[in-house]
Amino acid sequence: MRIHPWLWLSLGLGCASARPGPVPSPVVSQVRAPLLGQVLGAEGATLPGARITVVPRAPSWDVRTDAPVALTLSGPEGRFEVASLPPGAYGLTAVTPGGVLIVGEPLKVEAGQPVRPIELREGSESPGLLEGTVVDEVGAPVPGAKLRIVRPGMPFDDVALLEASPEGRFRVRSGGGAHNVVASAPGFTPLMQQVAKTGEPVTMRLERAADETMSRAAVAWMKETGVPLKSVEAGQGLEDLAPLKQVLKDTRVVALGEATHGTREFFQLKHRMLEFLVTELGFTVFALEENFAEALAFNEYILEGRGDPRHLLRGSAWDTEEVLALIQWMRRYNEEPSHPKKLKFYGVDMQFSPEAVARVNAYLAQVDAAYGAQVQEPLAVLALPRSGFSRQPEERQKEVGARLDLLAQRFEAERARYVRQSSAAEWAVARQNVRVLRQFVGKVLQEEEELRDRAMAENLLWILEHEGPDTRAVLWAHNGHVQRGPGEWREHAAGRHLADALGPSLYVFGMAFHQGAFLAFNMDAQPPPGRKGMVAFSVPPEPEDTLDAALAATGWPVFALDLRALPRAGPAYEWWRRSRRAHDIGFIYSDGGYPSLAQIHALRLYDGLLFVERTTAARLNPR
Repeated sequence: MRIHPWLWLSLGLGCASARPGPVPSPVVSQVRAPLLGQVLGAEGATLPGARITVVPRAPSWDVRTDAPVALTLSGPEGRFEVASLPPGAYGLTAVTPGGVLIVGEPLKVEAGQPVRPIELREGSESPGLLEGTVVDEVGAPVPGAKLRIVRPGMPFDDVALLEASPEGRFRVRSGGGAHNVVASAPGFTPLMQQVAKTGEPVTMRLERAADETMSRAAVAWMKETGVPLKSVEAGQGLEDLAPLKQVLKDTRVVALGEATHGTREFFQLKHRMLEFLVTELGFTVFALEENFAEALAFNEYILEGRGDPRHLLRGSAWDTEEVLALIQWMRRYNEEPSHPKKLKFYGVDMQFSPEAVARVNAYLAQVDAAYGAQVQEPLAVLALPRSGFSRQPEERQKEVGARLDLLAQRFEAERARYVRQSSAAEWAVARQNVRVLRQFVGKVLQEEEELRDRAMAENLLWILEHEGPDTRAVLWAHNGHVQRGPGEWREHAAGRHLADALGPSLYVFGMAFHQGAFLAFNMDAQPPPGRKGMVAFSVPPEPEDTLDAALAATGWPVFALDLRALPRAGPAYEWWRRSRRAHDIGFIYSDGGYPSLAQIHALRLYDGLLFVERTTAARLNPR
């Protein structure tokens, strides 16, 4: 996973997907200014009775729970007023009496300056229909449920508030693309559900909150069945991990998630799990949330000792002491003559990858020089720095995509000749580099983030096929990518695609923590000295009703938990089958705070959990 500003959206959500903690006020001064505005239809007709929502455009504002700055209705001639706003940045939306969602331009309020009047006007295009019903667990409507319609953005979101009808129904017209709908009601756990496109009715099924009996039973079950671990560090012996051997004996892929992309103990524990899976269960492939082509150089180092891993990690999100130690351990393992089955290192990602372009060009120069010369120019567009391809006209992007399609066809048509001039393995890897370039272009053209998850799953399945039918692999990625069910920010994560293909031979570990520090990219536009780039952040212990607090209630600082062993009846099951908040922090964060908790349905998303009570930040390698 390389660091590029234009990837912040995918890194924050894919990687997910971070949203967290105490919400600082956007107020920087007590000097306030009134806001006047008007709501108009597409043809300019005034629209009284529209519901206007004002929210802060601040990374710390949680779209799921935080109160808006103001809610008001438009009066005669569609006019509305917000008495006073403190200095800061704001987002405005309106839902008209006809149910059309209008998103206004961002508003900036400066101390001592008047606020320009706002006009919220319906668009001329025909918006899509977003409708659904809020029900309880048995399907009964929840009348008067509160709803938030969210048009996701990074780092801000556009949010409109409305209420469900007495029958629990809601209906709003909005522009195309993905939306998130948040539903809440007294006595129920709030639910956020992604709607990939308008036009398909959704059912929001709210869960009643667990009671104290269920909570006590859940903690008791964890204490009875959990596996306490003596250390997160590799090289400490494997006796305490022995109970997991029976749990994982029939798996082909073990996916190791992480609640942040920058936690030292997560990285160390993944290293220890890899050591266990390799030495005790015969796993031979390590697959990382890293671009396929860029990871090939790591594989060359691990197999042959070529290159310097410190240099290879530079520019990567994984440039830490912990990941370097893991790579060096893999090399030492392969150097040992008593290990005939060598470890392989692969990447499964398919984002901006100049290395893929370079490797395809080099292979064509070897096997088909004339044709390679013809495709060098269109392929070069894919290697332009700073999101150059994404800024190309759509026609140019489609042209490059078409050339890649032709190149893929040529690889198939000329396979025998290419293999004669190289080898079957070299042909397969070069063909896979073409494939990941096509995946990248497809994601840019279709602007669907979940295409990345589907591609990562496809790439891991290709690795398994390429390495042979008995190959067993460890996958390292964020919790949001490895989850095997729909979550708040992803309907179809890579883990869900893998679960469809592999069934129970896929075992997904989510990783959780209760409190502590982590490394992340500071998304603030003007961070103070020493706080630019990758820096350490921390979060306090979370409330008792969170998953992380319940895991901490076992009293174990580090442990593993097999959720497949949970009885499917009784109070402990009733607790676990409900969703609850847990840390979910991706690659970016903010000094001003950033919602760190997401609603997690652990039993649906994971087969097991790895928990660390207190964490520290991953350690960057010296530059």
